[in-house]
Amino acid sequence: MENEKEVISLIIYVSILIVILIVFVVTFFLAYQRRKTELLIEKADQLQKFELELSKAQTEIQEQTFKNISWELHDNIGQLLSVAKMQLNMLQHDLPEEKQKGFEEASNVLGQGLKELRQLSHMLNTDFVSKIGLQESIENEINRFKRLNFLSIQYDVEGESYNIDKKDEIIIFRIFQECFSNVVKYSKASVLNITVRYLPSELYVNATDNGVGFNQDSESEGTGLMNMRKRAELIGADLSIKTAKNEGVSLTLRYPTKQLVK
Repeated sequence: MENEKEVISLIIYVSILIVILIVFVVTFFLAYQRRKTELLIEKADQLQKFELELSKAQTEIQEQTFKNISWELHDNIGQLLSVAKMQLNMLQHDLPEEKQKGFEEASNVLGQGLKELRQLSHMLNTDFVSKIGLQESIENEINRFKRLNFLSIQYDVEGESYNIDKKDEIIIFRIFQECFSNVVKYSKASVLNITVRYLPSELYVNATDNGVGFNQDSESEGTGLMNMRKRAELIGADLSIKTAKNEGVSLTLRYPTKQLVK
């Protein structure tokens, strides 16, 4: 009987040890998995922060490059064209009458080219865009494309306008400047519809063309589109694209008002 009690006690003792061991192993495994998950999350956060910092640095470099190009266009090429136009006008009185009409046409073309060059230099200059604001910058870019007669542009603004962070304004403008450029270069569109809505919850901007579109499933995104997405991420905005073969492209940006500055 005594031996049986000892055996039972031993069994109970061993069972308790096994249970304790199992609990320890399970606890250790769960702690290990939790720590592993935390490290993965930290690594993902660090990678995201690194990518955002990299995108921010790239954006700053691009903006400085745009500014330098703007200065070159305005101060150097613009000045040369201005001098050329002045010298051309000085020669007008020495030309025979039958050549005056052709001379005036050439002078007008040069003057228009100089005007477009100055407008382009303004749109590339970060300080100028920041000074006049997002809405006027978009309107100026629309008017510039209208003068080029590439396509018909319909532009609508809804709601009462409000101010947003100047740096974010520049990024939003650059996104749609890239969008307009892509429409002209690739879409083969005849109509571009642009809508800006000042909503209580968000700033909504949409550009939709009637061009050839593309298949998102089979075609990889180009550099321009990737740049637009990275810029949108920098300001916490949502950028979405709807397109299909021969159905045009619709690009929508939603910028949350929690970042707005009244």
